Amino acid sequence: MLRRGLVVASCLGLVLSAFPAWSQEKAPPTRSLDRFEADTAVTEGFWIEPLATFAQDVVKDNLGNKTTTSADTGGLRLSYGMDLLEAGLIFPFWRHLEVEQRVGGNVRTAGGEGPGDLRAFVKAVPLRSEYFDAGAGVTVGFPTGSTEGGLTTAETTLLPGNVKALSVLPMNALQPGTGKFNFTPYGMVGLHYGPFEVRAHGGYTFVASHTSSSREVTVYGGGIYYRWTDQVGFRSEINGGTVHTVGDNPDVLAWQPGIDVRLPQNGYEIVLRPTGSFGITDETADWGIGGSISFLLRP
Repeated sequence: MLRRGLVVASCLGLVLSAFPAWSQEKAPPTRSLDRFEADTAVTEGFWIEPLATFAQDVVKDNLGNKTTTSADTGGLRLSYGMDLLEAGLIFPFWRHLEVEQRVGGNVRTAGGEGPGDLRAFVKAVPLRSEYFDAGAGVTVGFPTGSTEGGLTTAETTLLPGNVKALSVLPMNALQPGTGKFNFTPYGMVGLHYGPFEVRAHGGYTFVASHTSSSREVTVYGGGIYYRWTDQVGFRSEINGGTVHTVGDNPDVLAWQPGIDVRLPQNGYEIVLRPTGSFGITDETADWGIGGSISFLLRP
């Protein structure tokens, strides 16, 4: 999967090299990899971002039985921002899920692959001041990810009703498909002083109908962002969601540190964005890694 991501990034680089010179002004803001659309920051210009992630979760019981769930994904994020507005698309075109269950001397495995839900978002940040920003937005999910077979073969065969299987990927940016229309209204705020910024967001995901793999979720998160230089910025975020199920409402919560490395080019900019993820709650994948090679073109 990582090889595919590198191929996509290389192709985009060749395409961008043919563009005429674009103005290179102030450094772009440090942006969340997972909750890009929920940032109070707005990246002015066109943002093209191939993403790839891997996550794993291991569950053991007192008898030594073990279930290992892993997922690797690839996706593409496109956006355009100007002044106080930003809109874009997020498409997880690849997701592979593998579940291995060891009970005594018996081993069972199941797996599946397929796309996730295509999502479109639009947001406005009308309140801008020297130290405080606030805005709101909405993300709309389309059922491009089918729940018939494929990924859910592993989820329902070995882990029926287990939220950890459905939430093994800690990064919401490349969420699995629900097979249902869904939308998420959200609000966001930001406090900034010098190179430091603190951001927070909250929202709620509504689904057209409820199934074992299509649930409503309260989404929340925030983090500290620090721009060390015009070329390097650091992120430390905690992002999560409360999944609303019958009888139990598990919390999927992860700490996600990362770094943005900006490489100005002749006419555009490249931003390298490695990111880690570490589960805080039992319902969250134990760990994950992800990243992207982003391209920014400014009019």
